[in-house]
Amino acid sequence: MMRTAVSHTRLYSYLVTRHTGRAVRTNIEEQLAVFEETVLAVLDLEHVELIDFSCADEVVAKLVTMPGVISGRRFFLFRGIADRHSEPIESALSRQGLAAAGETIDGDPFVMGDIEPEFERAWRALWRVGRAAPTGLAEQLSLTIEVTTELLTGLDSRGLVIRDGDDYVSFGRALADAPASMDGAPVDPATR
Repeated sequence: MMRTAVSHTRLYSYLVTRHTGRAVRTNIEEQLAVFEETVLAVLDLEHVELIDFSCADEVVAKLVTMPGVISGRRFFLFRGIADRHSEPIESALSRQGLAAAGETIDGDPFVMGDIEPEFERAWRALWRVGRAAPTGLAEQLSLTIEVTTELLTGLDSRGLVIRDGDDYVSFGRALADAPASMDGAPVDPATR
């Protein structure tokens, strides 16, 4: 059984300039460095009024590519995504061939960035069921077990789902199953 720590962080209200983005990202990386296990970091953008393209690149794109330390992996869910966030984040991710999991302000899950439709379809199906082995999800997707396994493995390698033994776990299920390990105050780059 997987042991996942969940870290919640609310971000500063105005994320503009690459320098600000670097300070915010560095602070988040330091918060996550204390965990040796798998971490699902929930970054709340609901109160972010403005994020520019350089900050989206420094915060979102670089965190998505953040390597795990020791045996744990790092996964990210960007929550509270509004229309004002979409263009800079989508651009930062797509330019680098990256994708990230998001939730709208209303809590609707979606994938941002560069993702092929069949991978997104598998991601959505897993989000609905929460946890599944390829055999169970293959039936729902009307795909072979081999193709479903390939899709889930691809989603795991891109940090969009969490693999736990033979099962794959959506971030929604991981959040429901894991107690919050950190209650993040807003990350203020002025304190860096």
